[in-house]
Amino acid sequence: MRTYTCLIVDDEDLIVQRLELFFRELAQRDPRFILAGKAYSGARGMEEALRLKPDIILSDIVMPDMDGITMIEELKPKLTGTQYILLTAHSSFEYAQRAIRSNILEYIVKVPLREKDLERALGKAAATVQEIKKKEDELLSLSATVQENKYRVRKQFVNELIRGEIPSRRASDSGSGMQFYFLESSYCCFIVEMNHYESFRSEYSAADQSILKYAAVNVIEETLAEFGAGTASELYDNRYIGMLAWDKTHSGLDVEFTCQALGRRIVKHMQQFLNQEVSVGFGGLHKGWEAVKKSYSEAADICGDFYYREPKAVITPAHRIRHSSARKEEFQGKLAEFLSWMYREAERGELEERLAGLETAGLEWRIHQSVMAPMLRDFYRDLAAKLKAWGVTEPAGEDFPGPFMTFREQLRFIGGFIYEHLQTGHAAQRTEITRAKRYIEQNLRQRLTLQAIADHVNLAPTYFSSMFKRAVKEGVVDYINRRKIELSLELLQSRDYSILELCEAVGVVNEGYFCKLFKQYTGMTPKQYRKKIHGLK
Repeated sequence: MRTYTCLIVDDEDLIVQRLELFFRELAQRDPRFILAGKAYSGARGMEEALRLKPDIILSDIVMPDMDGITMIEELKPKLTGTQYILLTAHSSFEYAQRAIRSNILEYIVKVPLREKDLERALGKAAATVQEIKKKEDELLSLSATVQENKYRVRKQFVNELIRGEIPSRRASDSGSGMQFYFLESSYCCFIVEMNHYESFRSEYSAADQSILKYAAVNVIEETLAEFGAGTASELYDNRYIGMLAWDKTHSGLDVEFTCQALGRRIVKHMQQFLNQEVSVGFGGLHKGWEAVKKSYSEAADICGDFYYREPKAVITPAHRIRHSSARKEEFQGKLAEFLSWMYREAERGELEERLAGLETAGLEWRIHQSVMAPMLRDFYRDLAAKLKAWGVTEPAGEDFPGPFMTFREQLRFIGGFIYEHLQTGHAAQRTEITRAKRYIEQNLRQRLTLQAIADHVNLAPTYFSSMFKRAVKEGVVDYINRRKIELSLELLQSRDYSILELCEAVGVVNEGYFCKLFKQYTGMTPKQYRKKIHGLK
């Protein structure tokens, strides 16, 4: 049942007492109305109203220091959903006119004060408050739908634009409706790329991924607004695209400084608000709709540098990596040498030393990703074939998750694969799983991520995830969720926690999600479980 909080404002103590008695008696017949507070002057009434934010205010007109109508006129812009009932001993036409102009709901003469008139006025006020709330909810729902559709339309429009599928004239007409008008002036394109995207896909469900991607676009756009006009949109998979507009001609140094500052701010905000690491790549300055495709191509080309960079990089045209495939055959020779050296009893220290040599060579020679990634994929397949020949494992070449990994992540994935399947790897696997479980237990009350756990045991997140599931017969996220619910059950044995307290105690941010997990693992809601526990006690 919907309840309505009420506030009395009147300088006559007898009237206040009479109204308090009225609300106590009304509670027996109609418990919807709750008296939340009282005040004996207009100024004090203002303070109490802003503190309590009541649904209904019953106020006298003539009071010291501020009359009731003036108080209401001051409150209306701040408490837009509150309804006002005037009580007066004066039947002055001037007061009635002011009340009408202020759109006050009811105007009741309080001498004599008839309870039927009050009850009728309260019922009318409650209906008005309920109607306002209903309209606000409808507007919020409509706003969310409009925003979601705008998000999808913009994504489709941008993708068609960068592929050159929309003629300049039509693009200009369509883009103006989506506030892309700034493309008529100077702008530069930038791409925000999620680091550790394979971990992101393993850690979140498809629905949660969509929510986080929508939130990421909002974070990027709000950050972009600090630097001027522009827009952002989801691009595909692990990438977002943005356009930063320039209102006048700038020197190359100004452009470089602004891009670096914007990039660092985006990296910081994505980490701060969404706990996601990203890198940002900027193209050069361009002008007009016809240059959009070229601007995007420049930014996309720069993003190829992320393959050899550490996470959270910001790259502009002035800080490009020079790629070369001149030493492709030499690196292939190193891979072949590693393959021919590897033996079944190899110690982990030897393996790590050899892999470190491959990493050093790769980072120094910077063979383009389009060449390096296929070489590493073939190397992984050759390793799987060799291990199969030893009777250690089945070939798993198709499982190599290359598209969204950096050079270092790919090597770490390969290293994890070798450690797990060689003779020493089985012991190593038990060690990594034990260390991971210990880390989870030590940080169970925090928000744990697959990336953080994998980093702790020094394995690629994707490979660690698959290894954990094979060893424990349960995915990392499922294991963490189960242990969090088990911890919450232990806590409920000690005292009666609220759901919010439980969420804070076990490191789950969303109360609805916690309740869903709780029921999934126990078959009942937290409230039902609490009743069961207290019943047994």
